[in-house]
Formats: sequence, C-alpha cells, structure tokens
Amino acid sequence: MSNKKIQQEPDELQNVEQALSKTEQFIENNRKNLVIGLCVVAVVAAAIVWFFNGYVAPKNVEAGDKMAAAVRYFELDSFALALNGDGVNEGFIEIMDNYGVTEQANLAAFYAGVCEYKLGNYDEAISYLNKFSAASVNMEPAAITLIGDCYVAKGDAKAAVKYFEKAGAIENKLTAPRALNKAGIAYESMGEWAKAEKCYQTIKSVYFDSQLAMEMDKRIERCQANK
Repeated sequence: MSNKKIQQEPDELQNVEQALSKTEQFIENNRKNLVIGLCVVAVVAAAIVWFFNGYVAPKNVEAGDKMAAAVRYFELDSFALALNGDGVNEGFIEIMDNYGVTEQANLAAFYAGVCEYKLGNYDEAISYLNKFSAASVNMEPAAITLIGDCYVAKGDAKAAVKYFEKAGAIENKLTAPRALNKAGIAYESMGEWAKAEKCYQTIKSVYFDSQLAMEMDKRIERCQANK
C-alpha cells in the first residue's frame, strides 16, 4: 500500500508540472493578446467610472434643479404644468427626455405616471410607471398599485388585480394592506368571492395593526355569504 502511494505521488507531481508548463507556454504564446485584452478592460473600466462620475453625476444635479419647478406644480395639483412645463420651466416629460440616464429622470417617470393618472390618461400613466424603477421600499409597491388603479379606471379588473396582488406580496405595512384591499374589491367586482376573501383574511391576520384591518370582518362575511 505504501509503495503504491509513493509511486502515485511522483505521477501527480509530474501532472501538475505539465499543467503549469502548458499554462506558461500559453501565456508566452499569447502574451501580446493578453496585454491588449488587459489594456482594453482597463480603458473600459476607466470610461465607465468617468461616465458616472464625470457625466451622470453632474447631469443628475442639473436635473434635480430642473425638477424643483415641476414638483411645485405637482404639489399644487397643476398636473398638466407639472407634466409638460410652463414654457419657461421644464416638465417631467422633458426632464425624462433630456436626462434619461439619471436618477432624477427615473423619479420624473414616477411623477409623470401620477400626473397622467390624475389627468385621466391611463395608458400613458401605465407607460411611464412601467419605466420607473423603484427608488425606495414604499415607492415600488406604490407605483405597482397605481398601475392597477389605471386598469380599474380602464374597466379591466382582471389586469388590475394582478398588479394589486403583486404590490400586496411586497411585505410593507404601509402599502401592502392597501394593495390587498384593492385586490379584494377587484375580485368582488368579478364575482370571485373566495379570492376576495383570501385578500381580506391576509389583511386581518398579517396586517392586523393596520387601519384597514378593522373593516375586514364585515368584508369577509360578505364574501362568505356570496360564495
């Protein structure tokens, strides 16, 4: 047994040495290409750093300054001016177009979606809200819920309930009960009482400390009576 082990060890050592030799030979044969490849990677990395620090960051600050006027109009419920600008100050749409790679442009997409919803332009609202990528744990489910609201306004409860349930599945004490309640109402409108009851039961058991939880017993009874 010991002789066999002694014999294996030199063989294994020889295999390792051969592998190392092949690697060294490969590096030697491809030295020029490897150096070029490393240089390309370094240049690309430097370009990315410059793009974000030297271009995107200043653009984001600039966009933030432009957003101030649009947000003021939004807070005054002047949604058309917030969306399209006033001829002097840019609105959310123009900010998105001009500063598309910035965080502020992403936020403008959310604001634009809300504006379009308030103005009754539901398809446009859905389009903008789908362009928005969440900036916070509250804004993601809020945007998803609003897409559901758009579909309700369009008379498409079946599409709406998918978004309400998606938002309700995000564990958030502030937004989840509201989204689940909307899902339940949408299911009721379609006569799907068991699914509506499930939404209400979730609010009652999981989000029992929410304001909506107090209303759930009455809704659950209604669903049970109609099943």
